[in-house]
Amino acid sequence: MSPLFHAFLLPILVATACGAEPIELVQKDNAQPDSLTFHINPGEGRFRYRLENFDLHWIEPTDEMNLSVRFLEADNNEVLRVNLPVTGTSRGWQQDYLKSPVLSRAETLAIPPGTSEVSFSLTSSGPPPALGIYLVRHLNAITTGDPGGPLLIDGKPLKPEHDRWHRSGLNPGMAIQAENTFLIEDNDLKAHADWELTPFPITGTELSLTWEEAYSIGVGGGEEVTYDRLPPGVHRLLVEKLDTAGFPTGEVHQLSVTVASPYWRTWWFWLLCLAFIALLATLLNRNLIRRRVQRALRHAKIIETERLRIAMDLHDDIGTRLSQISLVGSHAAMKATDEDSRESFQEINTLARKLVYGLSETVWTLNPKNNDLESLIGFLCRITSELCRHGSLRCRIDADPDISDIEITHDFRHHFLLSAKEALNNALRHSGGSEIRLTVKIIDHQLHVQVSDNGSGYLPAENSSGNGLESMKHRMQQLRGTFKLTHPDSGGLTVLLEAPIKYNSSHVPSKKDRRPR
Repeated sequence: MSPLFHAFLLPILVATACGAEPIELVQKDNAQPDSLTFHINPGEGRFRYRLENFDLHWIEPTDEMNLSVRFLEADNNEVLRVNLPVTGTSRGWQQDYLKSPVLSRAETLAIPPGTSEVSFSLTSSGPPPALGIYLVRHLNAITTGDPGGPLLIDGKPLKPEHDRWHRSGLNPGMAIQAENTFLIEDNDLKAHADWELTPFPITGTELSLTWEEAYSIGVGGGEEVTYDRLPPGVHRLLVEKLDTAGFPTGEVHQLSVTVASPYWRTWWFWLLCLAFIALLATLLNRNLIRRRVQRALRHAKIIETERLRIAMDLHDDIGTRLSQISLVGSHAAMKATDEDSRESFQEINTLARKLVYGLSETVWTLNPKNNDLESLIGFLCRITSELCRHGSLRCRIDADPDISDIEITHDFRHHFLLSAKEALNNALRHSGGSEIRLTVKIIDHQLHVQVSDNGSGYLPAENSSGNGLESMKHRMQQLRGTFKLTHPDSGGLTVLLEAPIKYNSSHVPSKKDRRPR
């Protein structure tokens, strides 16, 4: 893991110290994100500490002092040393330690073989940081076995010549004696003190000890304290100095530390996660839509290909056969000898030509190559001209000359073509006029087709059961357009078809297509 990435994972620490010398925040390379290590160095005396909002009580580091028993051989070599340690603070400890309640204690030790002498000592020579007070009184020692008997009573040997308690250690002045009491008041980190009894003879198999004791033992010097799994927020470490007896001096040092939340607990991280999830969902949704569109396009392509095949088959097969029928009918009419046969063959020829014309329209409609606006308008103009020619009517066509190659949907072409043909057929059959006018315009992306005549303004839907007008209205509704019938002042009837142009999905209208009115 790179240092930059490691720094990103760790919470941000901001430390503010008051009297900063005794407390120092230690940064460790392998520390966990929610772990803090402090180095406490309040000086030579005892101390206690507490992390606010985390520790319920003050915490004081403790160490030990010992009542030691040494079993010796005749040549003063040590056979066995037994330490009877005390640590922490005894129950009921008071600042005036001479008035503190004492605790009774008893121990039984096996006297090792080869022992000829025994020595007792009260010492603070354990770990160097140990500081505090340790007092012992009414020390009694009795041996059992053959022979056995008392050795010490209230700390004094039974034989006066053995009563040789003496002070020792690097600082003997810290060893204090009161009535029936041996006391060590250790307030020096660099030294210790001992009460030691000169060795004297011992017999028997077991040594039984009883005494009373009181103590308060802590540590001085530096101490490294580690807190794990700290919650985010502001934490303040308090360090208070204590006197030798372990009571507060009122001198307090503090260090404030701000632990910021890890990035995975911050609001912006979850906001980024939500944004990422939303982006992922959007991309997945777009991918699904794209796949559906692709399937629809493939399906449309298949349909388009099939329509083209059908159109070609109709043109090549049925169209050719109908043309042959028309030719045969014309030839038969020319050779017929009687008038009835000639009229029948002529009628067959006429029907065949109409079928060829209708088939031509069907093939044009099916052919997907004609799915553009220019082809639609051109076809409308052509069929208008042909219908007027067959009906012996004048034809006026007014089509927008500036029509670009705009691809349209098959449904749009189909509905508009059939609606326009229906309007033309109604004008031819029912208007009784002498002229039909076709007007084609594109206004605001809408196709406007207007069929007008100069006839009587007759509406077939009012006097017949036909559904041509309803069909045109329905088809325009399918295209979200409008169908209107009006009677101009000049006479006749005007059919107006309007619908928004439905572009093919592959066509994007150019600026030319978006020209204003």
